[in-house]
Amino acid sequence: MFQTAAGVTIPFPERLSERYQQEGDTLTCNLSFEKLDDFVRAFYDALDEPLFLAIHPDADADEVWYLDNMTKAQLTMILDGYGELLYQDGLSAFAIGSLATEEELFVQKYKVLSLYSPRVARFTALLERFGVARTDRLVTAWDTFSDAHPGSAQRLVVAGQTVPDLIRELEQLGMYRG
Repeated sequence: MFQTAAGVTIPFPERLSERYQQEGDTLTCNLSFEKLDDFVRAFYDALDEPLFLAIHPDADADEVWYLDNMTKAQLTMILDGYGELLYQDGLSAFAIGSLATEEELFVQKYKVLSLYSPRVARFTALLERFGVARTDRLVTAWDTFSDAHPGSAQRLVVAGQTVPDLIRELEQLGMYRG
């Protein structure tokens, strides 16, 4: 059964399946929540350093915070401490990518994933390793919404912190508002 993040409510999750759709150099996909952490880590493990983390505290707003020039070990430490909050929160979105190759994974609102790479085939193989099959017509969370059955997203508190709290803490490491 397809699982969603705690901060996300999708009216008909049974309509979602682990699939991806390719459009040029971009892959858009659904991934069941229990696989998200492992997938994110496998994605950035395949990237060239230096890496970046971008956080949108409100996925529907233009505000973005960046932490640049990280090693994989530094990003792992951040996700070990804050990953659960980033993964579970329904209002925020985040991206991880390589400054060297500009490849990027964007975890959007409702945890729809977008991967960009000029060498996209290497990430289709990664998706397939995680059991995500290709489709010509991806049904995402947004496709399940209607006036009668809207989706919802909530700001969560995980271990006493919210995404804005985590941004304030990461400012100490050099995170800045873009």
